[in-house]
Amino acid sequence: MNADAALFTAKGDTFYLIWAAVLVFFMQCGFAMVEAGTVRAKNTKNILIKNLLDACIGALIWFATGMGIAFGDSTDSPYFGTGVGNYALHSRDWSASYTSEGYDWATWFFQFTFAATAATIVSGGVAERCALSAYLAYSVALTGFVYPVVVHLVWDSEGLLSAFNSGSPVLGGVIDFAGSGVVHMTGGIAAFVGAIFLGPRIGRFSAEGKPMPMPGHSSVLQSLGVFILWLGWYGFNGGSTLAVFSSAYSRDLARVCVTTTLGAASAALTSVMIAHQFTHVWDVSAVGNGILAGLVSITANCVVIEPWAAIVIGMFGGAIYQGASKLVLKMKVDDPLDAFAVHGVCGAWGLVASGVFCRPEYSYNGLGSHGFVYPGAQPDLLGIQIVTFLIITIWVGVCSTVIFGSLRLAGILRVPAEVEEAGMDVSKHGGEAYDLSVPPAKA
Repeated sequence: MNADAALFTAKGDTFYLIWAAVLVFFMQCGFAMVEAGTVRAKNTKNILIKNLLDACIGALIWFATGMGIAFGDSTDSPYFGTGVGNYALHSRDWSASYTSEGYDWATWFFQFTFAATAATIVSGGVAERCALSAYLAYSVALTGFVYPVVVHLVWDSEGLLSAFNSGSPVLGGVIDFAGSGVVHMTGGIAAFVGAIFLGPRIGRFSAEGKPMPMPGHSSVLQSLGVFILWLGWYGFNGGSTLAVFSSAYSRDLARVCVTTTLGAASAALTSVMIAHQFTHVWDVSAVGNGILAGLVSITANCVVIEPWAAIVIGMFGGAIYQGASKLVLKMKVDDPLDAFAVHGVCGAWGLVASGVFCRPEYSYNGLGSHGFVYPGAQPDLLGIQIVTFLIITIWVGVCSTVIFGSLRLAGILRVPAEVEEAGMDVSKHGGEAYDLSVPPAKA
């Protein structure tokens, strides 16, 4: 490759990664709309400010410590980044020998958008009763420490579970291509733990423990938010190829877009049909959350499966979401946005599905392991997928228990009952989100 061609490919990969990161960052708008539409009108400003501050605080914390813990340098331990190369992003683009054409900066931006997504998932599980200060404290801990450790284990080239580790990763390394486990399980488990420590919203369950309806105020916002998230997912999954100009990944990018689409579609249809069997209502929320469940389910495996498998994975994802949502209610845990069912449980299914449906020719596991539906070399990929599921569950569950438990012991986790009943917009944010007052008549 001559110098001009090398320069073009370097610049192209930088632009490609920034383009993908912008799509993923736009998902913050989708999360904000879904969450705002799902809560009651009296808490609209509160949920929006949490989403806005997630991104703002997350950017600073990811710059200071998150990126360094996740992706240190070649001297890292298998458990977290110990090299100083990415703490506060020590880039040397002022040097005459710098040739990456900004790719290191683009990598920081791309990884930041993933960290912001993990943090935003939590806001849905703790909606309508979590104190803002407590939520922001947790967001700092998640973005700055809890999530980066998971990233390092699974995606960094020195990580214990990473298939990109040229040393000796566990069982050849896990296939979690775009983060069903890393991003979605992390956010979903944290949301579940937070919901347990907070307790249910006032009036969510009757004295007999029966769930009481507490519908959101805008199906329009919910549906538009889901479409924005679906759009952003093409950057989330597709962008995880990380390059297309300097590699043969354009074929993989195209395949990812197909499998991502099919997984979302089949999950939505499965979800709404199951919901209709129980309620005899064609529920728009069942379609929207079904789409998200399918997207989460396909995120780990989108690059290593065939289209028919994407449809099957999506179908199971829609059914698993419906079952998990009902189980959480049976446990009397109040998760207003089904964050755990959509992201936590379907994220776990996405990990497992890699071990079932990974085509041998697409596998990037270091031992060549693949899905057990295909004959061939052993050991099957399923083993490392389950090990990763267990490690993420234990790590995030324990850390979240310590953080939310400490906030509860300090008495700063939940807002007072009178604030919750009045609505946090009036109590904490200067008034209602919607001005429905009738203007005075003209004289």
